[in-house]
Amino acid sequence: MALVKKTIELDQEKINRIKIALNAKSEKEALNAVLSQFDTEIQLADVTLRGAGTFEFEEM
Repeated sequence: MALVKKTIELDQEKINRIKIALNAKSEKEALNAVLSQFDTEIQLADVTLRGAGTFEFEEM
């Protein structure tokens, strides 16, 4: 895993809630845990939908 430094603006109240909910020791730990979980969910969705085929919609 490659780590990079980023300068971004984030909602401090949300970061605090995430940190408390995950019982994380630092903001970095909390945000990396959330990013990891999000990435896992995206990968699961991709695998699940890969064989779903296509949908055809008719406009009414």
